[in-house]
Amino acid sequence: MREIDTERVWRWLALGWRDLERAPVHSLGYGAALALTSLALSVTVVMTDAYLLIPLLLAGFMLVAPLLGIGPYALSRQLERGQNASIDEAIQAYAGNAFHLLNMGLVLLLCFLVWAMLANLLFVFFMGGVTPSTWSGFLSLLLGSWGGVQLLVAGIYVGGIIALLVFAVSAVSVPMLMDRQASVFEAIQTSWRAVRRNIGPMLLWAGLLVSIITIGFVTCFIGLTIGFPLAAHATWHAYRDLVEQ
Repeated sequence: MREIDTERVWRWLALGWRDLERAPVHSLGYGAALALTSLALSVTVVMTDAYLLIPLLLAGFMLVAPLLGIGPYALSRQLERGQNASIDEAIQAYAGNAFHLLNMGLVLLLCFLVWAMLANLLFVFFMGGVTPSTWSGFLSLLLGSWGGVQLLVAGIYVGGIIALLVFAVSAVSVPMLMDRQASVFEAIQTSWRAVRRNIGPMLLWAGLLVSIITIGFVTCFIGLTIGFPLAAHATWHAYRDLVEQ
């Protein structure tokens, strides 16, 4: 493991942007596909009046995002080796250590299910299980009542704790599993040590990642077209910087 300063975090973003510029078609295509999928899912949720799922799904996206970045990680690895960007090789990156990548996916899915269960318990506790039938009713319930404000604060607090724990075990684990024949336990332990030994820089990095993804959300997912591949490319360079080769 390497110990770094906060200046390295900004370098990761710069290198991520460079990779995006060197492989714009592949990177932006990946981001556009993710943005369109997210938009389609959100429209489906709204059309079915399942408004309560929206904050749950947005938070869940944050939790599983490290696994969604395998494509851009693979593109960055190709560019690092002096190869031309190839979407075929990026797809094949999943197969290199498929068993442990699948296990990492199960770990992230378990974290999402824990968050979903806690979110449901918080909703029942603060709102008594009352479910609004319209989008305006949902916003009025959430922002216009004392119980809604309490739910919002508690949800952010609990979700933040879970997100920090997930970040600690996934900051470099997924790119490491794609790059090496490591086990999921080794990758999680490595990620935990990387965060523990670089608390300040890694908290800054977590804040930047959340900011990038949040901008993607508030722009009706259009921002994800650039933001997500940028964050994923930068995450690859964070892994390279933190973990000795």
